[in-house]
Amino acid sequence: MPGNEKKTIKLNKDQTISLYKAKENEINGISKRLQEINNLFTEISKAENTLNEIKNVKSSESILMNIGAGVLVECKVDNTKEVKISLPGTIIVSKDIDAVIKDIENRKQELLDIRKKLSDAYNNNVKTLQQISKAIQVMQKQNNKEADSNNVS
Repeated sequence: MPGNEKKTIKLNKDQTISLYKAKENEINGISKRLQEINNLFTEISKAENTLNEIKNVKSSESILMNIGAGVLVECKVDNTKEVKISLPGTIIVSKDIDAVIKDIENRKQELLDIRKKLSDAYNNNVKTLQQISKAIQVMQKQNNKEADSNNVS
């Protein structure tokens, strides 16, 4: 089948070590991006949960709002149909709460898709790193054998 042929590239030891380091850096970058995605996913999931709770609040009912760092503020909710959305440039607009929840659900799905692609790339790079590591070990054994044979001569 065309496209399924294995390609072989011969690298010297220095090139192999450089490739190993590059893949290692790539894995670290992917890992950082995955952590950022997970943090963002957690943040928007909290927002979604809070909006769903607000929809169930009776008008003028008091709730505790977590503003961060373990600080809670007692608030009265007057409007459970609309929320304020902060846009870039310090613009704030009102938007229907159901539309915001739908938008958050879409963003969560996008994040899940991105996380899946990054996880796949991470796993592929780990496999490549393992193969490179094996190649380096083989090269090291060959170097040791050559050094031993040179010492015996």
